[in-house]
Amino acid sequence: MRRILAGAAVALLLMLGSGVAHAADGSRVEAGLLMWINDWSQYGPGYSITSDTTVLFGPTIKVTFPNHVFLDASYLFSLSDYTFSSGAVFNDNRQDVDVSIGYMIVPEFGVLAGYKNTVFHEKETGIQDTVDGPVIGMILNAPMYYNASFYGKLNYLFTRFKQQGGGIGGFQEDSPGWMWEFGFKVAFTRQFYGTFGWRYETNTGSNSNVQDSFSGLIFGATFNL
Repeated sequence: MRRILAGAAVALLLMLGSGVAHAADGSRVEAGLLMWINDWSQYGPGYSITSDTTVLFGPTIKVTFPNHVFLDASYLFSLSDYTFSSGAVFNDNRQDVDVSIGYMIVPEFGVLAGYKNTVFHEKETGIQDTVDGPVIGMILNAPMYYNASFYGKLNYLFTRFKQQGGGIGGFQEDSPGWMWEFGFKVAFTRQFYGTFGWRYETNTGSNSNVQDSFSGLIFGATFNL
């Protein structure tokens, strides 16, 4: 089933990519900053641990074409380490790269396909963990007032976990998951809007049964260029 969905994601990318190639003049470019205040919970066979709160921060860019196709990309990095206190203290920093291409079927609803790459580096041991793979999802926009709207995102992650470094032999497994986000968008001027919401992201190892979950408030500030 996952191979079928992954194939559908690739097909959607190709289909939407052809739409980008035929886009006319009049594209809109938006650039901004995103901040995700979150903590990391890990659940494994017989244990569970939760980190201190950490902030991910970085730039975002979105290009919207007149044929309802859009391109979206973001790069987030941790301003402080995820710190776990459980007998010993482990400090992990994080970098996220997300890219997607999508199509707004109607102004209130759209679909997307893309790729996600998340890298963690544990300072004490030198171990590097990578979670990456294709993504498919949908987005919702629901106008509320003349300058405000509700938004929602739901993505399925075809991700794979890889661990290497620190003198270990390395380990890999499929680790699919979900990401959902909801919140509010407020246009302060015609050229500037802000977002405020909640994001939850989780993935579970198919062999280890280890589940990693990240959740917390997310804020954005975006300018129309």
